[in-house]
Amino acid sequence: MKNIPSLLLAGVAGLGLLSSTASAQLDHDGALWEMFLAQGDLAGIDPDWKNMRWWFDAQGRWRDEGEQLDTTIVRPGIGYALTERVTVFAGYALIGTHPKSGDNTTENRIWQQLVWNVPIEGDYKLQLRSRLEQRYVEDADDTGWRFRQFAKYTRSMSADGKRYLSAWDEVFYELNDTDFGQNTGLRQNRAFVGLGWFLDEARTIAFEGGYLNQWISKPGDDRMNHALSLNLLVTF
Repeated sequence: MKNIPSLLLAGVAGLGLLSSTASAQLDHDGALWEMFLAQGDLAGIDPDWKNMRWWFDAQGRWRDEGEQLDTTIVRPGIGYALTERVTVFAGYALIGTHPKSGDNTTENRIWQQLVWNVPIEGDYKLQLRSRLEQRYVEDADDTGWRFRQFAKYTRSMSADGKRYLSAWDEVFYELNDTDFGQNTGLRQNRAFVGLGWFLDEARTIAFEGGYLNQWISKPGDDRMNHALSLNLLVTF
């Protein structure tokens, strides 16, 4: 069991790397990504709702070396803890895209996900998240179906456990072709490595910062973004 986290992350990251090098040319850009993620249970409202969960994340992403707003995301959801380690969620997401040329676009998504905190030994943690999305893009008729697989590895780097290494990878597989440009296949990979700090004694508030690499399959030259990723994570 001790080798599972490193092997799994290496395999997922390798899949994305092979995909990104399949194109002869890459269009590179620097970026800044910021995220706030909060989640908790509903036991404070009613003890009988102790297995009910809620989720909310908000994100802002800037392109052109972090100077121009590119994407905004607001994503609420509701969930249920099947066990202490497995939780299912469903929710809605509103995505605003601000391209270099052309009009801004709005995308609405319905999403479902399963989160599994894998039982492993040692001072590290492994979390897997499988997400299915239904995408509805402004002025388009088709629904885009997309699957996302996320794996996150964390390991303590201090005696008190407040500082830790954080590394994750996420692959995006589009399940159908659409009139707004979605094409079936592996179309995106994101990989992150950085440091995290718990900001309170209860370890319910954490800040993570580091490098995020995003590869996107596009007509012509693929795109690769090199982002400074700043994340505030809160658990209630």
